[in-house]
Amino acid sequence: MRTNGQHTVGILADDLTSAADGAGPFVERGLRAVVGRGCLPEEEVTIVAVDSGSRSATASHAAELTAKLAAQLASRDVLYKTVDSTLRGHVRAELEAAFKASGRKMLVFAPAFPAAGRTTVSGVQLVDGVPVTETAYGRDPVHPARHSRLVDLVPASVSNVVILDAATQDDLDTQLAALPDPESILWVGSPGMAVALAKRLALVAAVSDATVAARGDILIAIGSANPLSHRQADQVAAETGVTLLRAPAQRADDPVFVLRGIAQDAAGQLRDKRFDAVIATGGDTVEAILDHLGIRAFEILQEFEPGFPLGRALLGDGHELLVAMKAGGFGDDDTLRRAIARLRQNPSVPGQVS
Repeated sequence: MRTNGQHTVGILADDLTSAADGAGPFVERGLRAVVGRGCLPEEEVTIVAVDSGSRSATASHAAELTAKLAAQLASRDVLYKTVDSTLRGHVRAELEAAFKASGRKMLVFAPAFPAAGRTTVSGVQLVDGVPVTETAYGRDPVHPARHSRLVDLVPASVSNVVILDAATQDDLDTQLAALPDPESILWVGSPGMAVALAKRLALVAAVSDATVAARGDILIAIGSANPLSHRQADQVAAETGVTLLRAPAQRADDPVFVLRGIAQDAAGQLRDKRFDAVIATGGDTVEAILDHLGIRAFEILQEFEPGFPLGRALLGDGHELLVAMKAGGFGDDDTLRRAIARLRQNPSVPGQVS
């Protein structure tokens, strides 16, 4: 099902940030990508990403959702199942369901994301050199990482598996480029794999020229408990034209209640047309905000940085809203400040090739 000789790609994720940042590298190479929430988007484009919303489900329900959507995406030339680079969520159950429904012959598992300090050494997933279960991600109040060894997450029912170590993005690029017959593989990884797949599969290496402008105010919603996300928020708290909402850095008592409150507040403010853009950290945060706004699909426009995509959604009243999202642990202290600067200086959004 190639379009003008270009591979069509299906991306299946367990949360919204993973769906969006899985598509981002393809957009950066000039392809169009649309993200659907819970179902395939109606628009037919080269890159289709779907958020199953399964990270917050039970393991059995996550497997059901994954199997259903993997079957629907299986007709696309290449199928890429995202996993969190810190191995949170129902990884084993979803890999088993996706592989069975995909009809693929081999599973390639490579969750390294070196640009964010997530590497794989001797089959162990590391964050800044430390096994992921021994980091803050192992103590996440909502979705803790329970395994560091990749082999512990490989379903027993899947016999043809390749696990890739990677300390650099070049490691990933080289290994993925050497694997034959990409259409026969269920690709499983994080944004590092998306970058490598985009380099291999995008026939035209042209960088996307999409630019964006937020002429109105910008809302920032910090739902993540990750300390880095709060340091990033501190850097932009005094910015003119920026409204900042954030959860307490410590929210173990009732994180769901806190998240619900932030999302409801954010959605209420975003109905005010003075806002052109929202930047949200944490997949659950973005999903809750979009639920309140009734947004079921949106187009990816560009990446501010690896793992930090920007999309464009249409509200029910016809108002366009720019939506940027990132995981709480991505970036450095100045990541949000740089994103705001980009939004302020870009003049327009030209169309892209589908």
